[in-house]
Amino acid sequence: MFHNRKFPTFEVHINQAAMQNFPILIIEDDKDDCEFILEAISGTGIENKIYCFPSPVPALEYLRTTQEIPLLIICDINMPEMNGLAFKRIINGDPYLNAKRIPFVFLSTSAQSYLVDEAFHLCVQGYFKKPTTLNDYRILASSIIQYWLSSKLPQAVTHSN
Repeated sequence: MFHNRKFPTFEVHINQAAMQNFPILIIEDDKDDCEFILEAISGTGIENKIYCFPSPVPALEYLRTTQEIPLLIICDINMPEMNGLAFKRIINGDPYLNAKRIPFVFLSTSAQSYLVDEAFHLCVQGYFKKPTTLNDYRILASSIIQYWLSSKLPQAVTHSN
């Protein structure tokens, strides 16, 4: 399901223990790929909300206007309106978004070395090639989600709009 409703603006305040209840954001322009990722994550047994955005543009609107701090962003690289690298650059360059300290991984069909290098230059926490089967999606999703649920995360910086 694609998420596209408007959100009010809030100040960012976070409690570390609440991270397990925060949503997972998927930024993916291909509806079939989004469904594969949703199905795979659902199979992990987590209860976090999952939002799938068809491009970084509505995801940025959500991130700028919600008090929630996502557990994780899973983003494709190649998208028509704005690519994933540009999306990550915007997050890094925006003090409000950067202060949220959201773990960010790429999940892409493209694994060319220059893209992987650029992604890590932007301080992503992972770069994964899209699996070709639902079972492989489940294995990868389980590994990624369990890692972030087990990881200690920094608290977001309190920031007023």
